[in-house]
Amino acid sequence: MRNSWVVLIELHTSPGGARTLPTAGLPLQSAGELFLRAARARGHRTAVVTVDHNYYGDHYDHLVDAWLITDSRDPAAVGHTLVALDSQIAAVHSSVDSFVRVAAQVARNRGLRGPDPDGVGIARDKGRARQALADAGLEDIRWAVLPAHEPDLSSPIGYPCIVKPTDGAYSWDVALVDNDDDVRSLARQHLARRYARRVRPEHRLLFEEYLEGPLISAEGFVDHDELTVFGFSDRVMSPPPRFVELSLRFSAEPPHPQALAFVRSTLDALGYDFGPFHLEFILTPEGPRLVELNARLVGAGMEQAIGYVSSTPPADFVVAKLTGHSPQMTVSGAVTELYLTAPQAGPLHTVEGLDTATGHPACRSAGLYYAHGEEVTDVIDSNSSPVGYVHAVGADREESYQNALEAAKNIVMGVGPAQAARHGAA
Repeated sequence: MRNSWVVLIELHTSPGGARTLPTAGLPLQSAGELFLRAARARGHRTAVVTVDHNYYGDHYDHLVDAWLITDSRDPAAVGHTLVALDSQIAAVHSSVDSFVRVAAQVARNRGLRGPDPDGVGIARDKGRARQALADAGLEDIRWAVLPAHEPDLSSPIGYPCIVKPTDGAYSWDVALVDNDDDVRSLARQHLARRYARRVRPEHRLLFEEYLEGPLISAEGFVDHDELTVFGFSDRVMSPPPRFVELSLRFSAEPPHPQALAFVRSTLDALGYDFGPFHLEFILTPEGPRLVELNARLVGAGMEQAIGYVSSTPPADFVVAKLTGHSPQMTVSGAVTELYLTAPQAGPLHTVEGLDTATGHPACRSAGLYYAHGEEVTDVIDSNSSPVGYVHAVGADREESYQNALEAAKNIVMGVGPAQAARHGAA
């Protein structure tokens, strides 16, 4: 229905936040911005429920018809606030992990399309997800959960192991650990971390068996019995212990004969029955093993990058599904999002070569997550560490990756007191 409302609970912003930053080629748009544009393109009005409009500044004001200020963690408060809207509501959704379940509860209360609010897949609890796999009889890894503040914290499954918060984000406080001292140091780091938008972590740590193999993610949308897998992204990762993504490389080609069946059985086991998904798994010699399910599209700029090689941009697909339509998706070729690292720590003085980079015939976009004068780091310890990105397409994953590397060679950052140096792209 045209002029009906599509409501987002909080907005998924780009790594650089909601502001204008150095860029060339096609400007980088956040997941929130892509969703708002897709909703408007279908004739809907847009509303955003947030606890703090100032968190976003005025960056999205031209795309938002109504800002609704309330406690966005509380489904009852959100539902009450929606009374202010003056016509039919077509969809309620969130692409921010901490608010997906809130959106699902509000959508269910209003008879709108959305995932089962009681599904483990949107509970933001990786420990419960592991238990759900066991209950469904699926192959999984050794794991355990302990409070982060437990005295004399130690791994219940031995060492080495992966330790992460059960409800973490941005790869914060995720590491391969070898001993009790490392576990306790990570726990202290996690207990001291502050989250935005009044999100309060549970301060519980998941201990997982360490598996060697490529990290893959499936990108797509599930609509009960109808499964649409747009494609799969593999990664170039930083070395242990932090496992930070240095690039994502997407194409429609499945990475393993069992990949599609694994996606279907995992979504079923986790009770995730409607919505977009970004499902990460490791390819072991025994087959795929779950890392985690995110009930949203892939983050950073990769959603936009996938749109370069798909017949329907992912955000358009999601809005269409939420509002009762039956979109189609085909993918041709591959695309890479390559992350740029700083040559050293310090203030960012200059950046050169963005336009030259996007002059490469396969490069679609290049830019930074930082403004001139801001402090950048050369320490790569989480997915919020990179300072910029390059998007490039190709016939397959490897060609798109090589094209991104070639384009990135043109980008030079001047950081700190030293003279400009070329960046450290992987």
